[in-house]
Amino acid sequence: MKFSYQIKSFVLAACVAVLCSALPAHAVKVQIFKAVDPDPEKQVAQRTLRQEAVTEAFAQALFAEASRMIPGTLSATRTEAVKKSFGKHYEEYISGYKDMNVKVAEDGVSVSIDVNVNRKSLRGALKKMGLFSSVEVPAQINVDNGKYVLNEERQLKQNEEISEFIALYGLTNSTVADSNGTAAVFSVRHASKKRWAGELQSSRGKWYASGSSMESVWRELWGKYFGSENIDALMNPKAVLVVNGWFNPDGVREFGRKLKSWDSAVQEVKLLDVQMQPTAVSASWAIEISDQWVLRGYLNDYLPPRGLTFSLEGLEEKKE
Repeated sequence: MKFSYQIKSFVLAACVAVLCSALPAHAVKVQIFKAVDPDPEKQVAQRTLRQEAVTEAFAQALFAEASRMIPGTLSATRTEAVKKSFGKHYEEYISGYKDMNVKVAEDGVSVSIDVNVNRKSLRGALKKMGLFSSVEVPAQINVDNGKYVLNEERQLKQNEEISEFIALYGLTNSTVADSNGTAAVFSVRHASKKRWAGELQSSRGKWYASGSSMESVWRELWGKYFGSENIDALMNPKAVLVVNGWFNPDGVREFGRKLKSWDSAVQEVKLLDVQMQPTAVSASWAIEISDQWVLRGYLNDYLPPRGLTFSLEGLEEKKE
């Protein structure tokens, strides 16, 4: 959804009023410079360049926060696709901002801003993009323009858009359905002048969607695929973390905050109980894990040097 310039300014200004009373706990500070295009034919109005710079700053803040949550490293192609998606839809994942400073010069626009990211919303979006999945998804991609024949330039642009979507969702494009039926089949068609329709069939389910653009259909259908319960459980196993050895409950609270900051390893953290023994304090947390090996590394680096022991219940034993 695109805000008008006036509405967007009003909403963000309202967010500033709220944020002035207390700096958000997960604000991301961003500084960028958007240069004027050296090609005179590609240069845009100063107001447009300013808006592009602000949009890029929001997208960069989102990607910086997403990088802390996503396990592993994305390819350069997928990284660019994710950043582009954030630039289009940043309003969905940002609660507000603070201390925006925009400077316009002859050679470009610089932006400095503290962005308050809605981490829960962003985490949900990352799941729906398949960014917590460890493997690419084989898929047969079918795009039908129906009676709306495209000229060469528009067809090329559409092909580039499709390639971006394939990269964004971590798909492996198959030209034909495989014999054992493991590939998902995704079909989208231009149903009417202002309407697209599509369906996604896979071993995990079958979904339908329609929207005003091809992109909206891709987002909805692959969001349902990656957001479905079975694949969510596959990507993010749940376990119970038990830690023992504190002398008082203060250490439990401190470690709880530390545990929640390890976004690349855990996605959800909930304290289950604290047990006070004569010689030590222990505590347990229910956690949703995005990368258990990264988590084990964090735990081994943090807990034993402090005289604490831990166990992860519900996961396979550590690899040798």
